[in-house]
Amino acid sequence: MPAKSVLFDAGVLTVDGEAATTTGEFEEAVTDYTAEFAGRDADDLLPAVRRRVDEETVVEPLAALGATDPRTVAELCALADRLEPAADDEWLQLLPPLWLFRGDDYDVRTDGVPAAFVPVPATHLSHLTRVYSPAVVYVWLDDSESCELARRDLEAVFEEPRGVMPFAVYGPADREFLDREYDLTAGPALLFVRDGAVEARLYGAHGPATVEAELERHRA
Repeated sequence: MPAKSVLFDAGVLTVDGEAATTTGEFEEAVTDYTAEFAGRDADDLLPAVRRRVDEETVVEPLAALGATDPRTVAELCALADRLEPAADDEWLQLLPPLWLFRGDDYDVRTDGVPAAFVPVPATHLSHLTRVYSPAVVYVWLDDSESCELARRDLEAVFEEPRGVMPFAVYGPADREFLDREYDLTAGPALLFVRDGAVEARLYGAHGPATVEAELERHRA
């Protein structure tokens, strides 16, 4: 079942006019949890995450992410309250789409992001790609023709779910961070990441067939 359908059925999303938005009840729960977690470090957040997530390998990176972005753990807890999550933790795949509904509270660029990709801050990547593995990360540093072609290629490939979590980063303000952490100084680039480590990368626009071939190797 598509992520949005699940979120609507669980009372997380609703329709306001012609646009989807989070429900007032969900936002109230997120606000309460955010206030509870504000100022806590990663160690303090571990118990709250562990009570809701069974997969121990993702507990630590989720808590570390919550230390810099308390709303992430707040959304995690509010989502868990409504889904009665199963032991396999597949429900965690529903968390990233919620970031698209933060509005002005989520200071990331959405223009230029390929459809189906979730825009995230560059500084969140190290945690997110450990929680969501395997993952692909599209990074672009300007608005060149090559970036537009790469975006179109990715939209063609990801018309249907591909068994990886797709993230996108607009990186001009984070060039130093991307260079230091990912040896990335040019774009557009597509990073294929497993357990937080980059396994392969493509630079520029190569066409859907090349992306498909690399994606198959990455998922194997």
